[in-house]
Amino acid sequence: MALSSGVILAETLTLSMEEAVAAALDRNYAIQIERIEPQIAEQEIRAATGAFDPVLQSELEYRNSELTGFTRNQESTSGSVSVGSTLPIGTQLQATVQVNERTTPFDPFTGEFSEIISTSETTFTGIVVTQPILRGFGKDGTYAGVRIARESSDISWQTFRAEVMDTVQSTVTAYENLYFAQENLRIAERNRDLALQLLKDNKKRVETGSMASLDIVQAESEAALREVSVISARAVLQQARNFLKSLIWDNPESVLDLDLNIIPPDEPDFFEPVISRDYQIALQNQPEYLSAVSGLNIREIQVRNTKRNALPQLDLVGSAGRTRLETGFGDSMDGEFSDSNMSYSMGLVLSVPFPNKTRSAEKAQAYLRRNQAQLGVKQLEQNIRLQLDNAATQLTADWERIQAARIARELAEKSLEAEEKKLQAGTSTTFVVLRLQGDLAIAEIREINALSDYIVSLANYNRARGKILDTFNIQLQ
Repeated sequence: MALSSGVILAETLTLSMEEAVAAALDRNYAIQIERIEPQIAEQEIRAATGAFDPVLQSELEYRNSELTGFTRNQESTSGSVSVGSTLPIGTQLQATVQVNERTTPFDPFTGEFSEIISTSETTFTGIVVTQPILRGFGKDGTYAGVRIARESSDISWQTFRAEVMDTVQSTVTAYENLYFAQENLRIAERNRDLALQLLKDNKKRVETGSMASLDIVQAESEAALREVSVISARAVLQQARNFLKSLIWDNPESVLDLDLNIIPPDEPDFFEPVISRDYQIALQNQPEYLSAVSGLNIREIQVRNTKRNALPQLDLVGSAGRTRLETGFGDSMDGEFSDSNMSYSMGLVLSVPFPNKTRSAEKAQAYLRRNQAQLGVKQLEQNIRLQLDNAATQLTADWERIQAARIARELAEKSLEAEEKKLQAGTSTTFVVLRLQGDLAIAEIREINALSDYIVSLANYNRARGKILDTFNIQLQ
């Protein structure tokens, strides 16, 4: 092994398919980028729960008003400190301390403004409670933001799962394409070497007079043509190798220096697809479907939210605390004050917008978007059935191709072997042997192509039913 803890220890790297998949999940840029999204979504949930955090609030105000004809102005100072929070059922609690102080030229005996300075200070220490009765009542309203954030987090997680699945699927496809390209080059080189060997043998036969010189020309021409195939196959191999590198490597400086090779994949076993069974599996595992369901859940939450928001605003407001009043005027009243007393209040606040176009339109839009999401889920369910059926059809066809191509390759080998014996006996021609060599090369390529296509089709089928990660024992956390 040349791969250890994600670090290259040698210039040559040879991987099995399982190792290539593991490298892709560890080093692929798309995976690294998408892995951050669920973490962002978790912070969005945390931000949504902040609606229930206590809030510390402080206010301070000073006001000075001139009074015509008086040497003193009317002054007032007010301040408050409060701590408030919203409970899950919508109740708003606020513990508050309020202080109001006013100084004014006012004669309390005559009730008129005068040069006598009157002062008053009012303090209130207590609790203020606001309880929504219609709009904003209950956990459905207060927790709507948190629930939407959680569903959005699920969507982010499923999007990440989909990216991982797609990467595995792409890696399997790239691995098989590289394997096919390697085998294609091997067959092309061997096919060229057969033509060169035939050319060499024919030259000996011409020298001994057992063959016409025209057979040498045919062999030379075919060898040249097969060299062209070797050149093309070599270029395709390099391109296939680079594509697999793009999936499993994350070092731009060393990617071109990496000599990547793969181990031939194992002979695949037949997998029998069952649409009815695998459809249910897909509904439980396919990330695209689970994301669509979470999206529908968000629309349902928004429908309930807009229904509540369309209700009138009716709040029960109450307070309880201790109030202290201290008054004085001139020098004679300094130091007089009253002890604090209990103070209670209760009331209703009603707000009814009419004709309530905004809320009505928001509710209608929420219903339409919910209906749209429902149709999207139904469409996806249909697409999953069709996707599974198409993947199963291709999977079965590729397996049958393997069997037919294998028989064709075995027959091509026997035909070439028999014809070469005839050529040695002088009962066949170079043209026929060259044609049978080409037929064998085509048969071998078709068999390898069918094997690669079957493995890719199996990965596609497992991707469609959302189980491709299980086939590689991949667990996401």
